[in-house]
Amino acid sequence: MFINIIDKHISLKPTEVADAEPLFDLVDHNRDHLKSWMPWVDATATVQDERHFIESMLTKQAHGQVFITTIIVDGEVAGMLDLHNISVINHNGEIGYWLGQKYTGRGGMTKALERLEEIAFTELDLHKVILGADVANKASRAVAERRQYHLDATLPENILLNGQYRDEAIYSLTVDEWSKRQDD
Repeated sequence: MFINIIDKHISLKPTEVADAEPLFDLVDHNRDHLKSWMPWVDATATVQDERHFIESMLTKQAHGQVFITTIIVDGEVAGMLDLHNISVINHNGEIGYWLGQKYTGRGGMTKALERLEEIAFTELDLHKVILGADVANKASRAVAERRQYHLDATLPENILLNGQYRDEAIYSLTVDEWSKRQDD
């Protein structure tokens, strides 16, 4: 198993079925925190639900549709980060992520996203990554903005969350924009 070390505290590891229990426990202990922004929280009611999700994602990863990682902070499972809806035709993918509450506000997601960009553009050969966030999710939007994604659009009533349609901010970053920053 290849661990992608970001710094002395944070790393990304390939998600495995064996991660189902610690990931479920993290979700279960952070339901109130996650439910504000993540529509899948209620559907993740058991370890078996998490296991099925991971198995589904690993199948999609084997077909090049997804790249999924588990975020580790100081040796503990802290959340997940992925590229999904990867298009081999358009060379793009959508970013998804979440952290347990005790791991937020320390810049870890920004660092993890920086590493995911490197993987997306150099290993997966994507041209563009897209990040969507509820317009009211200031923390998630701040991650995109710290990584210098540009706001492409705000889509009215684009996501259904807790029974309400919410506006979604859509950000993106291209390989050319990313490469230019690497050269600076």
